Amino acid sequence: MQSSSLESSALQTSAVRFLAQQCSFARHRQRQPGVRLDRALWRQLGEMGWLGVMLSEESGGLGQSPREALTLVEAMGAQFVAAPYAPALAAAQLLQAAGSAEQRARWLPSVCDGSALLLLAHAEAGSGHALPCVQTRASAVADGYLLSGSKCTLPWGDDADALLISARLGGALDDEDGIALFMVEPGRAGLHFERREGIAGEPLVDVRLDRLWVPGQARLEPAGGALAGLSRAHDLLLAADCAEAVGTLEAVLQATRDYARTRHQFGAPLSSFQVIAHRLVDLFIQVQLARSMAQLAATLVCVPAPEPQQRAQLSACKAQVSAACRFVGEQAVQIHGGIGMTDELALSHQVRRLLALERSRGDRFHHLGVLTDGVMQGTGLYV
Repeated sequence: MQSSSLESSALQTSAVRFLAQQCSFARHRQRQPGVRLDRALWRQLGEMGWLGVMLSEESGGLGQSPREALTLVEAMGAQFVAAPYAPALAAAQLLQAAGSAEQRARWLPSVCDGSALLLLAHAEAGSGHALPCVQTRASAVADGYLLSGSKCTLPWGDDADALLISARLGGALDDEDGIALFMVEPGRAGLHFERREGIAGEPLVDVRLDRLWVPGQARLEPAGGALAGLSRAHDLLLAADCAEAVGTLEAVLQATRDYARTRHQFGAPLSSFQVIAHRLVDLFIQVQLARSMAQLAATLVCVPAPEPQQRAQLSACKAQVSAACRFVGEQAVQIHGGIGMTDELALSHQVRRLLALERSRGDRFHHLGVLTDGVMQGTGLYV
């Protein structure tokens, strides 16, 4: 994110320099399908303070606002970072807000220094991105809880050292009450992972819980209920999707502009033809619109207790960014021609990432629906 603060500017400059060296396209192409999380890189992120950028200083973090974290996410969007940075930030924030003193003391220092990866497993198949829609059940037993159900599309889920899993203790499928959060460590009987590859090549993991037993102290107690904590995590991840998309959009725009200036046809560079010049202007406009929406999203997630209309604004931001991802990706390939689809070109990988971000946590039509519902209920953009 662009920020007026000197701290954010310096943070972005150092991030761009580091990521260009450690997460280049050449390294990205060397990775094999099914590769596990690069723990050395993850520890480096911890050593630089990036993993604890929003956590309190008492936990080993930097105590910064979400805006600084999103500055890093945008820088990552321009490179090829094979790590679940934003999901890890959201899970750590949730643990800091809702975990017991014992849970925080055990996990947060390890999260900050990169020796542990903590992720939130909440999304379920068929939920339609509705946060209260939780089918996974938690049944209280004498010495703890039994969890049964499944979670889907968790990035790098089988590399996590601990999972925050949402489950329903009672109520109907979409009740806002009755949801609980549990800390679960891999290796327990009844916890199963199935890994697959996403459209951008990222590992996505489906989690199956088969009467998984957890002790009573594994349950988190968020202030205001589990749904409030999940909503805050979801808001941060939406803003992170917008920030990452801006970084990728800028990289795609730059690559397309450079190609149009160097590729010659009929004795002249492509950029000299009016139709291509106009198309490049259209791409620039979409990228700037996406950037302004990402900046608004960063502002919204810095609000301690967002109002309903602020959440509608966040959906409006994601809808515009999703539209930009689709438009810029398609037009960049169109200008490049067939080479834009080849594996040897960084652009093809970046376009696939844009398509993944377009649909992440709901595509444009989903978020337009959220916005429409807000208007109908009197909690639209400007109420």
